[in-house]
Amino acid sequence: MGCPMRRVLYSAMIGSFLVVLGCGPKDRARNELAVRILRNGDARFAARSDLVDLDRAIQWYLSGVREFPAEPKLMGRLARAYTVRAYAHPDDGLDGFVTAREFGLRCLMLEDAFGGLVQSAGGAVTKRAVGTLASNRIGCITWTSLAWSRWLDERGVVGASIDLGATQALAEKAVSLNGRYDGGRPYAALGLALALPPEPLGPDLVGARKAFAEASRLSPDRLTPVVDLAQYVSAAEGKQGEWAALLGRVVDTTLVQEDADRLENSAAIQRARALLDAGLDSRWQE
Repeated sequence: MGCPMRRVLYSAMIGSFLVVLGCGPKDRARNELAVRILRNGDARFAARSDLVDLDRAIQWYLSGVREFPAEPKLMGRLARAYTVRAYAHPDDGLDGFVTAREFGLRCLMLEDAFGGLVQSAGGAVTKRAVGTLASNRIGCITWTSLAWSRWLDERGVVGASIDLGATQALAEKAVSLNGRYDGGRPYAALGLALALPPEPLGPDLVGARKAFAEASRLSPDRLTPVVDLAQYVSAAEGKQGEWAALLGRVVDTTLVQEDADRLENSAAIQRARALLDAGLDSRWQE
């Protein structure tokens, strides 16, 4: 006779993370190891205003993926951590957004329907494939879209319509599944994905503005959606007064030590200063 399966629930941060390997002593030890890895990684990530702690979080998650290569939550954590690292420390020489996207896609490819459709499409992430994803992949979907969009922005999006379609589909799916996830982060992803295309590729600036507004409503202390709104929507629409006011508000923000988004907010302030120094970006009209 078998023994009953055991659930491991140790904090709200971990949520429903569970590794069920069996009922014997070795299996219980593996379960405990998985939980310990995620707990330690999340603790370091929570202290991510220090780059050392952020890198330690990444190392914990990487060790978890080596031990549990089919555990999507660990890959989702890596997509998140690498995205944040690349955003906050863009000049470190690492391909952080690429790595984040790769881990995010690895997480999603563990879903049989998604993986099968992507493979049948020659590796392309199609709307049909994205449509098969469920709410238990909301973190991977959201962070993959964010990392993909930031990467496209860095390298230039002209001629990247296939990539733009994929990151938009992922962001739209995240919003449809749970737009309030992580304080509205799917809306931030959607705003960026919709606004990113240059004029020849047809950006949806109206939709992007609405998405950024909802992201800010759900997390009013987050500064990145405000900077994204200014850079990708206000500038594209030629609204210099709004652009300057949004960026000025960000620059004048006093950071709070206890803010969980302090690292990202600090990076957003630096972005705002750089944008103000450079002047209104008119690349969409070129």
